[in-house]
Amino acid sequence: MAEAGSGQALLSVQDLRTWFPIRRLLFSPSRGSIKAVDGVSFDIYPGETLGLVGESGCGKTTLGRTILRLERASGGRVVYNGQDLLSLGESALRPLRRRLQMIFQDPYSSLNPRLAVRDIVTEGLRQHGQLDSSLDAVATRLLREVGLDATALYRYPHEFSGGQRQRISIARAISLQPEFIVCDEAVSALDVSIQAQIINLLVDLRRRYG
Repeated sequence: MAEAGSGQALLSVQDLRTWFPIRRLLFSPSRGSIKAVDGVSFDIYPGETLGLVGESGCGKTTLGRTILRLERASGGRVVYNGQDLLSLGESALRPLRRRLQMIFQDPYSSLNPRLAVRDIVTEGLRQHGQLDSSLDAVATRLLREVGLDATALYRYPHEFSGGQRQRISIARAISLQPEFIVCDEAVSALDVSIQAQIINLLVDLRRRYG
């Protein structure tokens, strides 16, 4: 694990901007812009954790989504392992997506209610070509990593508590062994008694995987 600030940055955000046009109607001319992210720059090094603090609505979620190309940037650069993610086409970006994952704020809306847990946590693996015959074993291992057991495999999100759903979200995020994970207020929707459990789980996973 590299010390913070040593060597090449894993991720370098440079003057990143995400502006949303203000319009009265969908196709009417813009009447200005909401500057959700405006000139943000920072570096993250291997093994480093960076926390962003700010009031609700200040742009933290938009920043994370823009880094992962879930929102369109208005300007700037996001350099990951020497490659500017914002300049890549979808075909070039696709193999990099498995290395960049996100744990969303709301465990109730971020899981597909129509999929069993087994299919949720292995969805990324299937998209990247892993054979279906091996996925039961992989899903069981992932659930154990986050403190759940194999009895959860064929159950559905509505059968779990908020804390358990967030554990499932974490299992999905680590399934592709990413190098970089964005946690979008991953515990704010949970009861205080559960928040510490999820934070401790994330810390433990970081120690295990670097």
